[in-house]
Amino acid sequence: MVSSPTIYTVDPSVSFVDALASGLLKMAGGDPVGLAEMTVLVPNRRAQRSLQDAFLRLLEHRTTLLPVMRPIGDVDEEEINFLGAGMPVDPSDIPPAIASARRQTLLMRQVMAWGGFGEKLAPAQGWRLAEELAKFMDQVDTKNLSYETLTELVPESLSEHWDITLQFLKIVTEAWPLILEAEGAINPVVRRDALLRMLASVWHENPPKGKLVAAGSTGSIPATAELLSVVARLPEGMVILPGVDHIASDECWDLIDPTHPQTAMKNLLETMGASRHEIEPWSHDLLDANYGRSKFFRDALLPAALTRNWRQMNYRDKATEELFAGIDAIVAPTRREEADSIAVLMREVLEEPGKTAALVTPDRQLARHVRASLGRWGIDIDDSGGDRALNTVPGRLFGLIATAVSDRLAPVPFLAVLQHPLVSLGRSRQEYLEFVHRLDHGVLRGVRPAGGADGLLKRASVAAEDGRNRFQKDDIPFLEEALDAFLPLLGAFDSDASLSELLRAHIECAEMLAANDTETGSDALWRGEAGLALADSFAEHIEQTADLKEISAESYAPLFAEMLSPAMVRPVWRKHPRLSIWGPLEARLQRADVMVLGGLNEGVWPGEIKADSWMNRQMRREYGLPPLERRMGQSAHDFMQAASGGKVYLTRAEKVDGSPTVPSRWWFRIEALAGREIPRAEKYVQWAGLLAKTETKPVRAPAPRPPLEARPKRLSVTQVEQWMRDPYGLYAKQVLGLRTLDPVDDRPNAAQKGTLLHEALELFLKERGAKYGDEGLERLIAVGRRVFEPVITQPAVYAFWWPRFEHIAKWFVANEEKRQKSHEVALVEGWGEATVPHTDFKVFAKADRIDRVKESGKLEIIDYKTGNIPTAKRVAAGFAPQLPLEAWLAEVGGFDGITASAVEDLIFWELKGGDPIQRQAKPIKDIEHAVWAAEDGLRRLVEAFSNEGTPYLSNPRPSEAGYGDYDHLARAKEWRGSENTEDNLSGALGEKADG
Repeated sequence: MVSSPTIYTVDPSVSFVDALASGLLKMAGGDPVGLAEMTVLVPNRRAQRSLQDAFLRLLEHRTTLLPVMRPIGDVDEEEINFLGAGMPVDPSDIPPAIASARRQTLLMRQVMAWGGFGEKLAPAQGWRLAEELAKFMDQVDTKNLSYETLTELVPESLSEHWDITLQFLKIVTEAWPLILEAEGAINPVVRRDALLRMLASVWHENPPKGKLVAAGSTGSIPATAELLSVVARLPEGMVILPGVDHIASDECWDLIDPTHPQTAMKNLLETMGASRHEIEPWSHDLLDANYGRSKFFRDALLPAALTRNWRQMNYRDKATEELFAGIDAIVAPTRREEADSIAVLMREVLEEPGKTAALVTPDRQLARHVRASLGRWGIDIDDSGGDRALNTVPGRLFGLIATAVSDRLAPVPFLAVLQHPLVSLGRSRQEYLEFVHRLDHGVLRGVRPAGGADGLLKRASVAAEDGRNRFQKDDIPFLEEALDAFLPLLGAFDSDASLSELLRAHIECAEMLAANDTETGSDALWRGEAGLALADSFAEHIEQTADLKEISAESYAPLFAEMLSPAMVRPVWRKHPRLSIWGPLEARLQRADVMVLGGLNEGVWPGEIKADSWMNRQMRREYGLPPLERRMGQSAHDFMQAASGGKVYLTRAEKVDGSPTVPSRWWFRIEALAGREIPRAEKYVQWAGLLAKTETKPVRAPAPRPPLEARPKRLSVTQVEQWMRDPYGLYAKQVLGLRTLDPVDDRPNAAQKGTLLHEALELFLKERGAKYGDEGLERLIAVGRRVFEPVITQPAVYAFWWPRFEHIAKWFVANEEKRQKSHEVALVEGWGEATVPHTDFKVFAKADRIDRVKESGKLEIIDYKTGNIPTAKRVAAGFAPQLPLEAWLAEVGGFDGITASAVEDLIFWELKGGDPIQRQAKPIKDIEHAVWAAEDGLRRLVEAFSNEGTPYLSNPRPSEAGYGDYDHLARAKEWRGSENTEDNLSGALGEKADG
């Protein structure tokens, strides 16, 4: 061992791995085995791959023996055995580390059993709290702290809250050591640090032969820093650090705070017992023209107390071209446009042979947007951050199954599973999709059936008997097979199975669903990188979660999402040789020709400082844990490494998810020191905008003119109203035969409420039995229960509709008792039909109720309204012709069972069940005129549309326009409401319209 350490640094202006590889090649001096005799310790396996690539580039892919490369951040027993070969080292003396899933499971059991929450925790909450406890233990173990001092941390003002926290933390301070002893294991961090310290001790006593180089580590783990200290003092050892500012003033070095880029380096040197003045540049001849830029960035990121020195610096005097040489900024309106601009930039790089580009960002959503945007050119690139396994195709299937089971096979999640691209239930894909289409249209739409799977089968049986849809009796066994696939998992919940057994049943369910006519479900699910990642995660959790029970079906989906959330899918092979997406950690040691630093907004890069779950800042400091701001310092160091060399673009979005953003603090500091904005590369934003821009031409309102033989010859009075207001809607429904579909798992709506009320009142009046008094009310309530039975289980129906129906029933029975003295019921829900005079066109109607006035013998037509009643002005204008046309039908003898009679009154009964419960409205004063006007208007409407040149316009009267079921088909939003609406309609008619 030597007393003074051998420490070098590589300036941020050059690529760390390229500089390292170049220096090691020079050190080998051309000796073919010189490199092979060296051992290089790198931070992790990704850094190892980057260094291998650097050697290949410098050697121009010539065959050679490379140094031994070992990742010390991912150290394991095999690494220790190898690195300590020939030395008295025996890692088997250290107990094994407890598996991550096992630790999570055991901690969750303790969390769920703790009685201080006041109410039982959901399993997903217990899993998250267990994860927080594991992180806390890792922090404490990393710093080698004791739990005994926790009771001394809190001031009196917070003592009560801290006492509760301490009671909960007894899980790790008292219960967990006993659990580990029973398991015969130790925490992963304890084992990692023990292995590192063992290796450091061995090398301290017996230095290894050959050169030993520790390169690229920032020593944020104390045990790693101790190992680096030993390596730096070995006779043939050396440590090479990334981006140490060894030329900073002593004042600057002393004032470094946790948010400064050099914080980690300062802490490492203090742990190593080394001075920054002992550090030498790795290679002077590697410094390039960007050295001045790295110095500019160092000055821009000075500690806050030293920013006063900016006034003495001459950066404001420099020309923009000199100061920002090789640096441009891209500021896009939104994150999507930022991603498109980056994609255009990266695509431009490919125009120059051999040139490389990398996007560096911690913003995973931005990275996904860039990948998607590059897809327009068929470019698929690596993203070192990977994708969540649950977001892959097989992962989504597992997530959908969990949700469907938690919702007890409710129609929406059940259909989502069936529509997944991997699901075929052992059939060919085409046959299977045809079944799903019939099931969707025939069974799953409308109000949710009660009773889960049994309710679905019951409705399916009814639908198979109904000739109005395409669902067939032969489809019922298919549906039963689909439901049976869920039985293993549903049955596991009913049998109080363990979480391990639930996961096995989950896999069984997925494999049954994913089978097709050419391969088994297991073959379809577990193939590729995504399948492998999911299989590994499932295997780990199945092995370690047998002790967890009492997981309900309702709580399973959120728990499953929490469990598999950490599982990531990363590409095994590079997808593109010249373009990459890196996280800040990957970019720390490598460099591309063009570096794009994306997502430079405050809260993204640097990220938001999240509060500690257990301690405030003061308590962390007193206890000995690192400050929360240290991650900001690490982010600043990563920014410096990525931005200091080569061609660099700094990018940000002015808005993210509709919210304004604030530029990164580093962006602010750079522009503040320079006294001007970073030059903007506007062309990429403009080019991206041109790519997204599409030529649009204003559309005219549709004006279909079907032949006369295709036009309707018979309509209801409600369809006549649509004919007047929205002819295009009538055309789509009656001529094209298009029908609206009920939503899947529809909530009971106002139209359904009205239908149920009409049916209940119809049955009450038609069926024999009491109609007045308490007995009549009791009978009406009983009829209502019978009618409402299919939907009464819906919360909205039970909480709102049924109480209102009871109010309506009370009023209705009391009103009937009054009316029976002066009126008699002539017709209930009866049909009528008549031919329009001088035409062959027929109109029909179903009257809610027609009463005959006893004194005059005339008729009174009543319409039940559960919604709003048409205004008198609307009725007078002819836009609500229903009652006048029913009156015309009654006067010409169109209703069965009623002789032609004069109509005395037209009445709306508003039955809402609120306060007031109901009201009667008589918007029509002159009945005789209203009936004549309705008949005359209908005749003229028939005559107009009997002309083949008359078009079926979409909402020809914009002032009367409302929502129509066919507005999307008419593309109404593209022409309605514009300044040219009248011209559109006029153009559709082929003439200037004036009314």
